[in-house]
Amino acid sequence: MRSLILCLDALFTFKDSRFCNMLRSRPSEDSLATLCTSSTENDDVTSLFSSETLTAASYPIFNKPISSYTRIRELPLVVGQIKSDLQLFPSLGALKNGESPLFSIQSNKLHFFKKNSPLLTIFIHRDDSKSEFCKVYFKILRNNLTCYVLMFSKGEKVVLFNNALKPHSDSLFRNTKIRLVGASGASAFSNGSLRLLLLKPETPTLVDGLDYDSLDAAETIKDVDLSKNSSTPLFDSVVRQERTKVSNYLNNAKLVVEVPFASYTDHGDTKIEGVRVTGLVRLFESTIMGEEEKDIPEDSLIVVSMLITLVEQEIRKMRGSNKPSYVV
Repeated sequence: MRSLILCLDALFTFKDSRFCNMLRSRPSEDSLATLCTSSTENDDVTSLFSSETLTAASYPIFNKPISSYTRIRELPLVVGQIKSDLQLFPSLGALKNGESPLFSIQSNKLHFFKKNSPLLTIFIHRDDSKSEFCKVYFKILRNNLTCYVLMFSKGEKVVLFNNALKPHSDSLFRNTKIRLVGASGASAFSNGSLRLLLLKPETPTLVDGLDYDSLDAAETIKDVDLSKNSSTPLFDSVVRQERTKVSNYLNNAKLVVEVPFASYTDHGDTKIEGVRVTGLVRLFESTIMGEEEKDIPEDSLIVVSMLITLVEQEIRKMRGSNKPSYVV
């Protein structure tokens, strides 16, 4: 367990530019092994993460023990031949070898002409076949609040509530509270660094008042009604534009671990090991089911879909387009 937390701390400390450069040149398949076997001479840091690990162990992650998240996966993102499309590959090696992507993400430029039309469609590539994995819809909820609704082909649904006052989004997935930091639909400036944090259950979020029974029962986006959410402190503070209160709630958030569970870093279409990469997604992955490294668990696919939804929003800004108008 100590190795897992040390890996988390090392992998996602992006403030150190020297470490960022080291990651750019490191083969993705070696990252976990190299980081986990590297030792530290700082006993205080080791002790800190050891005690933190004991606390974190009591919080399951997506209904799985945190100790099962022992693998780091790195997925390169590239802009497709059609500029409105993105492709996410299962590894840097797959991209270098010209293999099929894991995901292809298609944006619907005309969605605002038709009510209840998806903003994005995410396709999954398996065994030389391509099938729909998820449709992403955009809704305006209240003043300063918008949301993405992700409807997966197997029936699972995930909602991302977006705070227009601060660059953050909240969600609940398989009994785990999630906060994505760095993306803002209200800002015209893009952010090339997004982080996905795991929150403790007692931390207030924007989705605390969501009626999940109604959401689970929805068969189509027409059945999704997010207008009757229960009043919650953070939700109300955002709607009322109480910036100080919102900042206090965000600053006092309690994290399961003090490092991101997943992240996206923009690379500006630079070359990594000879191939052009727009950005890189990194996340921790559970091996509780004994999957081989080539097998990506379903919860990882859904978490990546959430992250990529916000990444597409930020990349759209980089292309110079203004924030579009949406019909809901």
